[in-house]
Amino acid sequence: IPGIIDGGNEWYENTERRQKAMEPHGIMWVGMGVSGGESGARHGPSMMPGGARQAYEALRPILKKCAAQVNDGACVTYIGEGASGNYVKMVHNGIEYGDMQLLADSYSILNRLGGLTNDELHEVFKNLELWRARLVPH
Repeated sequence: IPGIIDGGNEWYENTERRQKAMEPHGIMWVGMGVSGGESGARHGPSMMPGGARQAYEALRPILKKCAAQVNDGACVTYIGEGASGNYVKMVHNGIEYGDMQLLADSYSILNRLGGLTNDELHEVFKNLELWRARLVPH
């Protein structure tokens, strides 16, 4: 199966346009969200492929070996037709950016309006994982 994997977290409408442009040539375009940052680069990312199911099935053995591995398997699953993989990654990024903005705004408010020093803010934010887990339960 000739195909192209776009793992660049592309805007989903571009993925749909490219899928349509490649279809007459018999080329399957897989838009694949990739997540993991530095840890993903070293230990395997989480991957969110979308596009033709046939293309995913052909790629599945490779993707499962490349993906991060957790107790219940590889961090990759077929998301769905079209640009769904890139769309899911876009939503993921929106949530992540919202978290970061919440942290930045909290710091700013506590510093500027609350008068907390950097040392005091360090104490507030040093247990970030516990704080974040309460804000955004997993």
